[in-house]
Amino acid sequence: MLERVHRLLGERAPEGMPFPATRPYSLFARSRFMRGFYRQVASEVAVELSQGRILDVGTGPGYLPIEIARSAPRVEVVGIDVSSDMVRIARRNAERAGLSSRVRFMVEDANRMPFENSYFDLIVSTGSLHHWREPLRVMNEIHRVLRDGGQAWIYDLQRDAPEDVVARKLAEYGYRGLGKLAGLILYNAIKLHSSITLHEVLSILEDERNRFRQYHVEENWRSYPVLKVRLLKG
Repeated sequence: MLERVHRLLGERAPEGMPFPATRPYSLFARSRFMRGFYRQVASEVAVELSQGRILDVGTGPGYLPIEIARSAPRVEVVGIDVSSDMVRIARRNAERAGLSSRVRFMVEDANRMPFENSYFDLIVSTGSLHHWREPLRVMNEIHRVLRDGGQAWIYDLQRDAPEDVVARKLAEYGYRGLGKLAGLILYNAIKLHSSITLHEVLSILEDERNRFRQYHVEENWRSYPVLKVRLLKG
């Protein structure tokens, strides 16, 4: 089934996230599948850090910082995205959630972040790694703005995840019958443009220019078709 979806959608969407490409991505981010994912990431964040500064790199429509603000009311949350349209959407979502005073969204390039060295206690990123034209440069910039002993958690859809992992997770969130087919089509439309393989991730991490010398990669994080990269600044 997934092969037919791939043929219908084409090989790969263009790089970047300008308007109007932001709108289907924002639609997917609002799905039960992704909202559940954001809540689980936020719950991990709340366990790791009860107070301090958190940065979300490639925040998109801002749902993760909003969930973090709900789960950890004593943290300061900043979300950055290179897309001005995404940041507009994120600010609107925070206002609707009644959290605009607790979450700050900025139009910024992750290659050159406007923050001091060692500014953040924890850095997260979901569904952004595949967009980074110079991933090593972004990772090293993350290393710069992360405090010593801090962690960065980078999550992205795994393009080579088994089909049954995707199907089970969609079913868990109520996608069955025609709803399951619609969920698969939407998921694969996003995956074509917004995913990465385990091999691609390892090739970045193993590069000698990577300043993070301690890392761990987890496949199928919490049974999602997602890779989680945990980076530790020693």
